[in-house]
Amino acid sequence: MIDADQAKALILRRSEGSYGGTERFTVQSCALSERGDYWVIRVNSEDFVVRGMRERCYVGANAHLVDTATGRIETVGSGQSVEQYLEDKYDAAAAGDMHYVLGPDFGRDAKMAVIRLRQKLECSLAQAMMLVSPASSDWLTGKKSTLSHAQAMLLREGIATVIRLQADAASAVPIDDSIWHWRALKAALNGLATQPSSQQGVLPGQPPSRA
Repeated sequence: MIDADQAKALILRRSEGSYGGTERFTVQSCALSERGDYWVIRVNSEDFVVRGMRERCYVGANAHLVDTATGRIETVGSGQSVEQYLEDKYDAAAAGDMHYVLGPDFGRDAKMAVIRLRQKLECSLAQAMMLVSPASSDWLTGKKSTLSHAQAMLLREGIATVIRLQADAASAVPIDDSIWHWRALKAALNGLATQPSSQQGVLPGQPPSRA
């Protein structure tokens, strides 16, 4: 196992090497991840950490991760939390070659749920019925955390959904973290509802896949 001192030395060596050895860096913090698989290390210039010179603060990285088994280094950008980065890694590892897919947790026979879906998406009843049919019930695909956020938004609108792992996600619309508010999510689902079945899985404005 890579110990804390070895991990810190690896990060300091890489950080100082990035500037040709002209800048001195020091460790701000070093802690073991919850699962014990990574050292989470934050570094910055010695002038900033030791002397408090704010103009010498380097930005762009939240933390560096050192694999405790291999010493492999990964960097988490400033726009993402370490916890979320690791959760996404664990989710991806659990999925393997499978895909996370979000779809309705009800079918065409759940009349009130279908009516609520039609009302919230402001689509036709025929389109709402199509969205909950077995052939069209793969709505969205992407990172599990992104789908979980979409699932929470849908639940607030009274629409029950389920996230599944499956081998094929070709008919689902891929989404990313830009879909973070209801208007964007509603637009993605409306785009799915208005596409012919042969075009599902293609976002509006994108050409169909030729795979």
